[in-house]
Amino acid sequence: MDNQKQAFEEELKAENEVFKCPGCGANLTFEPEQEELTCQYCDYHVRLKGTSSQQEFDFFGAEDVKNTWNNEMKILHCQNCGANNVVEKKIISYECPFCGTAQVTDSEELPGLRPQRVLPFSVNKETTIKLYQNWIKRRFFAPKKLKKDIPNAKINGVYLPVWTYDAETFTSYRGRLGKRYTRTVGTGKNRRVVTEIRYFSISGTKYVSFDDIVVSASRKISQGQITQLQPFNTNSSYLYDPRYLSGFSAEHYDISLKEGFNKAKEIAKKRIEQLILARYNYDVVSYLHTNTTYDQVKYKYVLIPVWICSFDYNKKTYRYYVNGETGRLVGSAPVSVGRVLLIVFLVLAVIALIVILFMSFGTTSYYPYP
Repeated sequence: MDNQKQAFEEELKAENEVFKCPGCGANLTFEPEQEELTCQYCDYHVRLKGTSSQQEFDFFGAEDVKNTWNNEMKILHCQNCGANNVVEKKIISYECPFCGTAQVTDSEELPGLRPQRVLPFSVNKETTIKLYQNWIKRRFFAPKKLKKDIPNAKINGVYLPVWTYDAETFTSYRGRLGKRYTRTVGTGKNRRVVTEIRYFSISGTKYVSFDDIVVSASRKISQGQITQLQPFNTNSSYLYDPRYLSGFSAEHYDISLKEGFNKAKEIAKKRIEQLILARYNYDVVSYLHTNTTYDQVKYKYVLIPVWICSFDYNKKTYRYYVNGETGRLVGSAPVSVGRVLLIVFLVLAVIALIVILFMSFGTTSYYPYP
C-alpha cells in the first residue's frame, strides 16, 4: 500500500490527472482547512504544497492564446443564467452555483488564457454555515421569525476569475478647491453670521505605484461585490494547480484582459485623485482634471475562492457571498417592516422634540451661503 501511495503522489504532479483515490477509486476533494486532497470513503488524504511565484506578465505584450487546459477541465454552460462554469472533466451532473439550475450543456471549447494563479480556499463549508447563521442573528432589522428558525442555505464553492494589474503612473493635474469661512454682516437686528467659500487653484504632478489592482473578470459577480469581499491576498496565490479545484467549480472569464485594464484604470483614477487632494486643506472641490500615463503594466490571471450562497424566506430568494480566504460575508437578508417603522417613528419623535425645545428657547439667526 505504501508503494501504491508513493506512486499516486508522483502521478498527482501531472496537471492533466483525474484525481481518484488509490485505495477505493472514489473522487478526491480538496479540504480547505487541512490543505489536503481527501477521500470521504476510506479516509485517504494527501497534503498539497502550493508553489509560490512572483512572476507577472507584460500587459502590452499579452495576447489571448489558445488554451492549454482542455485535458484537465471542461466548460458547462448554464442555459438559464448564461454562466460558463469550468469543472473537472469527470463531472457528469452539475448544478449552476449562480442560479441553482441543472440546465447546463457541455462545451468542449475553453477559449482564451489558462489561469496563471490560484488562491486556495481556506474557509470550509461548515465554517461558512456558522458565519451565515451568526450574520442572520446579528442583523437588527431581520424578522424575529427568521432569527429563531434560520433556513438552510444552498452553498457552493466557486473559484471566480480576476485580473490583477500592477502599474507605475505619472499624473499631471489642475483644479479648483474651496475653503469655507464665516463672517458677520449687517447691523442691529439684521446682524447675522454667513458662511462663504474662498476658492483657490491647484496644479502639479503625482507619481503613484499600484500593486495588484483586483478586477472582476466575470459578469456574474460585479466589481462592487468583489470590492466588498476584499481583501484577497493575490500576491500570495500559488501557481495554477487543478488539484485545488477538486470538489469545486470555477467560472471562466468573460471580461477580457483589455476590458479589465480599463476598469483597473477607473480604480486607479479614484485613488490618484484621493492622494492629490490629500495634499491640500479644503472643504469643497469645484473641479479636478487629471491626465495619467501608465508604464510597466503587469498582469496575472488568478482564480479566487468565493462561497456563493442563497436561502429562501417567504417565497423570496436572498443571496450572500463569503470570501473563501478570510470569511468576510456580504449579501442581502429579509427586513422586518415593523422594526423599520418603529425606528422611523422614534427618529421623527426625537426631531419633533428638538424643534419644540428650539422654538421654546428662541432662535439665533444663521444663514449658510450655498
